[in-house]
Amino acid sequence: MWVLYLLSHIWLSGSLLLPLMLLLRWGGTKWKGLRWLTGNKKRWVLLLGGYGFVKVIGVGMLLWVKYFPEMVGGFDFLGWAGVAVWSVLNALHIHSGYVAIEFLIGLSLKAIVEGAVDCGLAAIAWWVYGLLRREAETNLRIIAMERYGISLLFSACAFGIANNLYFWRPAKCYDCHRPDGIPFTFFQEGGFLGDSGFIWTGVIGDSLVMLVLGFVLGSVWNKLVQRHLNSHITTG
Repeated sequence: MWVLYLLSHIWLSGSLLLPLMLLLRWGGTKWKGLRWLTGNKKRWVLLLGGYGFVKVIGVGMLLWVKYFPEMVGGFDFLGWAGVAVWSVLNALHIHSGYVAIEFLIGLSLKAIVEGAVDCGLAAIAWWVYGLLRREAETNLRIIAMERYGISLLFSACAFGIANNLYFWRPAKCYDCHRPDGIPFTFFQEGGFLGDSGFIWTGVIGDSLVMLVLGFVLGSVWNKLVQRHLNSHITTG
């Protein structure tokens, strides 16, 4: 189950990071101060990946100072990583009795994965921006499958941003069930009563809506490009 928590975290955080990364790539063509970041692909990927790693370690250390030695409150920050550590330790029947050690293991796991995810998102942003800029500047055609891929990314980001905004709505109470997810509820928080978990029908429904929207956007994009090419052939 913790894998699904990780995937949802990547989707929701990536939907915010990808547009920001694309904005940084665009900014590097306008302002010299950003070119140290956007001028080299390897440096771009490593620095943004390092940012994710350092961010997790920094926040984790602040929580360590605040909650040590119990660390109970700090586990909320770990999210999927805390669930993963508890799941593995329980499966192996390992019970250290020292929660701080489990927190450090979860923090290390979260930092490594967050850094790797940010590296992957940075590489995707570099690729997407390169394709769009190449087509805009040299009129080279992006192949149809690449347009579908970019459209699917746009669809996932749009739904991710919408769900992030939906999650930030104020809670009506602290001890009642709270459904999360649009257009379909895919996660339910249980409050003090527990029963938190994913709703599979909502997960499947939201996934299908994202795929359909991405397909529609890709189809429209390809038809517009084909119409543009046909008009050039006709006038030529």
